[in-house]
Amino acid sequence: MCASRIRLFIFVVVVLLVCTSWVPAEQGRGGRKRTKPKLDTVICETISQTLDQLEKDHDFAKAEEALSQSFDQVIAFAQDRDRMLFRDAACARRLVSQLAKADEKYRISMLQYLRANPHLARSLIFAMKPKYDQPEKVFAILERLRQARGDKLDRYATLTAALCIVHDEYVIRTVNENSARAPDPLVLFDYYTFNEKRMFFGLRDVPAELLMYVVDCAATIDDMVWALDRYAGDRNVGARFFDIDYDYDHVRKGQPKKVTVAGWNLPNILHYGGVCADQAYFAVTIGKSIGVPTTYTRGQSANASHAWVGFLETDGRRAWWNFNTGRYPEYQGVRGVIHDPQTRQSIPDSHVSLMAEFVHADELDRHFAAAVTDAAHRLVKVEQSGEPFMPPSPIENESKRLREPTLKHELALLEVGLRACPGYRDGWTTVRDLSAEGCLSLDDKKKWATVVHRLCGRWYPDFYLSIVTPMIETVGDVEEQNRLWNAAFGHFSHRHDLAATVRMNQASMWRENGDIEKVGQCYEDIINRYTNAGPFVISALREAEKILRDKQDGRRLLMLYDRAWSQIEKPETRAGIFARMSNWYQIGYMYASVLDEAGMHERAASIRQKVNSVVSTH
Repeated sequence: MCASRIRLFIFVVVVLLVCTSWVPAEQGRGGRKRTKPKLDTVICETISQTLDQLEKDHDFAKAEEALSQSFDQVIAFAQDRDRMLFRDAACARRLVSQLAKADEKYRISMLQYLRANPHLARSLIFAMKPKYDQPEKVFAILERLRQARGDKLDRYATLTAALCIVHDEYVIRTVNENSARAPDPLVLFDYYTFNEKRMFFGLRDVPAELLMYVVDCAATIDDMVWALDRYAGDRNVGARFFDIDYDYDHVRKGQPKKVTVAGWNLPNILHYGGVCADQAYFAVTIGKSIGVPTTYTRGQSANASHAWVGFLETDGRRAWWNFNTGRYPEYQGVRGVIHDPQTRQSIPDSHVSLMAEFVHADELDRHFAAAVTDAAHRLVKVEQSGEPFMPPSPIENESKRLREPTLKHELALLEVGLRACPGYRDGWTTVRDLSAEGCLSLDDKKKWATVVHRLCGRWYPDFYLSIVTPMIETVGDVEEQNRLWNAAFGHFSHRHDLAATVRMNQASMWRENGDIEKVGQCYEDIINRYTNAGPFVISALREAEKILRDKQDGRRLLMLYDRAWSQIEKPETRAGIFARMSNWYQIGYMYASVLDEAGMHERAASIRQKVNSVVSTH
């Protein structure tokens, strides 16, 4: 009985193996069956042949045309699940397009080197932004690194990519009257790789996009070594902002800063102190020296210039950018802007916050998101130009296209990429730009507002608002637009600054539609609920004051200022030097003026005396 069961079992296994190994086949010569070719195999072979031919004939224009056709075939015929195919086709197309601008004397050898080091090739090519980077300079730095450290570059692919991209122009940090210039990229490569084990986040697993905020260090190597020896492993580099004493004599008496006289470097900043710009520079540079991505941040809406630090933080499970630790309390509600080390442009700090998603994102997911965003851009271009989109089927007798140059397919590509990697900023900004250009319907906007909030709104509310704002602003029906603003407002119960921003946007909407009563309601809501949330309360007070003056409603105006003054928090004494820029100081003087107009001179004088006492004693 046991033997018969064993024989039956063996028979079933053999049948299953035979059945599962069968695939649809085509009739070949002599009656033999041949396996039907797969899409990814055919296209990848074509890409490889194109690159092989490029190495022989050096004809970059012809190769780029062929690779563009292969990419079009992927866009038209590939499934969403074909992630590696999208990645490889987009990478090859980008590589040849960018490499064509490199110095002719090493273009082909560089092509061969990058083909032999695919990790480096993908890290560099997908991190580059053709609109901003200078390929000839990027590849010139890579060639220098290849000649000196060629056997190590693929091992440190993301570090190499970050260095080449950031240092395609000299990195110079100007901090008031002082400035610093970054060391040579090769020197920085050696510094970071030699100290790899002491880098807080390591090097090899950190994406190039984040390492750009490490390698843009402008300090000397001596300063970096000093910082590493003193602060290696520091989990809270933002707190280093407050290690620097404030140079009150410089601000109050106009004396030269002590650190400038002594010589501007990290040890002297720590010893002699400085102003907020020096405090921020110190903390930022400490972070970059120990392998923590950091950024020098400045106030976007402050009445006077102010600087602080942003840095990447982690608890082991997830990572986030901290823009709160290293700044004075009076500026907690001020929206910040940072200097993008790649584009050299000022961007909102919320756009940097989103990049924390890259820490735990799979490399294939990141590159796939970039590839399908490229694909969406390609379809948008075809649609807008009206050119035909008729890539030939790569497989004989198989012509069913999955995608056409329509908004539906463009948005579907962007969505599949962002679901794979929500931290890919260019995908979100593409949706935002399509909305701002009037391409999205109301239903599209409602859907994408939900998608943005679900994928990144919880952890990155600032970024969520920056993406949905142009979507909402372009809704023509004012009641529909108001509903969308209120839906966004509902997400910010714990972010009063963002809630107030929504109300300011609603006030602008009602003003454009001539409903002054509702404009005033929006401003009063800000004043009543968000007096301490940020500098926009000053704008809200001024605008509400204009409305009430037009109505000649002096009583309500006094009540408005009295309510605001009773709620505003007094600046901390340690930051008294900034009191003149605080909401407390400005609202106090605005209220005093209104009291004087109403004949309440004693009350006005009392308030002025109160605010002046803080300014004069600190």
